[in-house]
This record gives sequence, structure tokens and C-alpha cells, in this order.
Amino acid sequence: MTTHSKRDFLAGGGMLMAMMGLSHYADAAETPAAVKPLPGQGFPMEFKGTGDPMPWIKRVFHLYSGPDGLTRAEQLDVVEPRGQEIATLLRRTAFRVTLGGSQPNAGFGFHVANNPTLLIPLFGSMIIGLHDGTEYELKHGDLAYAEDCTGEGHISKSGPQGSFMVAVQLPKEGCPKVGSSDMSKVWSE
Repeated sequence: MTTHSKRDFLAGGGMLMAMMGLSHYADAAETPAAVKPLPGQGFPMEFKGTGDPMPWIKRVFHLYSGPDGLTRAEQLDVVEPRGQEIATLLRRTAFRVTLGGSQPNAGFGFHVANNPTLLIPLFGSMIIGLHDGTEYELKHGDLAYAEDCTGEGHISKSGPQGSFMVAVQLPKEGCPKVGSSDMSKVWSE
């Protein structure tokens, strides 16, 4: 059995991109020019309230532990003024970023978030289950902010087509002891 290192994997990805014409920097000494906004426009991450939905985020779910130790989930509005707050939430200092895929219907029983975690589905879907039997299916365009760091937790499993997700763990200090964090602190750095 042949084993490959992460370096081999990344180098292979770079070669594949070059073969497909996706990388136009063939020479390592060549560097891209600085990216500048168009005249009169800011960069996409400079959010200015318009009242319109954010096109790349369809739904946002917030998971937290209730006073009885059971995880609660609330769906947040993805329009102003919350859109500005969600944009601020996305500008976080990460403790760890993990990419991972799961086979269809594979998952974990009840567990808590060890750190406040942003869950971002890229392909397939992830199903979050609560103690009362409620399930939420997260797909591309959805985002979950799990801060149920105490209590009974939630179930996570891949949907029928499997899943590929990004999990962004934030510093553990952000875990509330009970209930939800002070949302005014969650939405700001």
C-alpha cells in the first residue's frame, strides 16, 4: 500500500491545476499584482446595509444549550440589520479549521461543541438532530453556529448523498457556561 503525505497531496493538486490551466503563475518567482477595488466600490467583505438578502448565505442556524441542558436551535434572519452582524461573525479568529467528508448517513450520536464552531456545508448535506426529534438539514448556502458547549448536545450525520464540510472552531473561551452567549459579543470581534 502506498502512503502519501499532505505535501504530496497538495503538490499533486497544484500540478492538476496547472494542467487544467487554472494556475497562471507557472514561475514561483512570478507574483500576482495587488488586488484593488473598482473605482467607487469596496471589496465584497465591506458590507454596507442594503436591506437585501446576502446572496451567498441562504440560512443561518444558531445552536446553544438551554437552561435544561438540551440544545436549542434558532434560524436567524439573513437580511439587514442581521446581515451586517452575520458578516461580522464570519470575520473571526479561528482556533482550528477542518475540512471533512462523510459517507451517506454516517455521523455522531449526541455530542456537544467542544469549541464554538461555524459549520459550512460545501457539498451534500449535514443533518443536525435535537432531543425533541427536530432535524435541520444544512446544505450549500447554509451556515450553523454551534455553541452548545454544555448539556446534552446534538446529533450530526451526513445526508443521503454524504457531505463535505468546513468546520471553523473558534477559541474555547467563547463557549457560554449555560445558554446562549451574549449575542452582542458573538456578533463583534
